[in-house]
Amino acid sequence: MKKIRFLMTGTIFILAALLMTACGKSEFGVTENTGKQMKIVAENADKEAFFMVGSLEVEEGEEISITGELDKGAVKVEIVAAPAEEHKEDEPDLNAEAILTANLDSSSEGTDTISGTMDAGSYMVRATCEEKATGTIMVEVKPAQ
Repeated sequence: MKKIRFLMTGTIFILAALLMTACGKSEFGVTENTGKQMKIVAENADKEAFFMVGSLEVEEGEEISITGELDKGAVKVEIVAAPAEEHKEDEPDLNAEAILTANLDSSSEGTDTISGTMDAGSYMVRATCEEKATGTIMVEVKPAQ
């Protein structure tokens, strides 16, 4: 009887360990935000994972550039104008119209870069995983070319 209990306990332990490693770590969010640069990290991010964060500060003569290096999956990154009367405690408009959209995909070779000039002002970044994703995305404000 003790031998059967030992085998069952060992089997349960092994199954639990396998389940924990199979699930792995899942992360999707901004790891750096300076007002001129945001770094988005996806690590086994689930499909439909979503966030919206601000703010990028664009001055006259600057553009926003979105560069993706995805090892797997697809992420849509959108630039949205921040409301003029925004307060920190206000909820952002999750359905606001995008001014610039980058559909980043791991199937393309190398890095994907999308850029566009903007009016001076504050902008927010909305990101959505279209497919389970792993990789990094840089959103930067830099001089327009």
